[in-house]
Amino acid sequence: MMGRILEDAELQPLLATVMRPWVAAIETGTLGMREAVIFAASSTAASLKRRVVVPPWLDMAIAEAVVASVAFAEALDKRDARTPEPRAAALAALMVVIENLRTVEPSDETCALGLGW
Repeated sequence: MMGRILEDAELQPLLATVMRPWVAAIETGTLGMREAVIFAASSTAASLKRRVVVPPWLDMAIAEAVVASVAFAEALDKRDARTPEPRAAALAALMVVIENLRTVEPSDETCALGLGW
């Protein structure tokens, strides 16, 4: 599913690469992976904010996806936790971010590194 989400999104290759750890953490997170999921969400969000120009609507979508990812991560720390609902919510929030990334511009820093599109 991870590959399909990113393939179907038609993102710039750099953005697909940046998003891959976050999507993978949400899709494959299991009991005890709280810290790994939180790290993937927070580090990917920070990386996105360095790589693209972040208009307010994208900033809000990223923040909402981080909150949903943390809620999912916290569910992973509970014995007998039901994770399908928080996982689905986190994936839905990520899909909003991914959809919004289709129209963003690279940041000045990204262009300076020759990574722009």
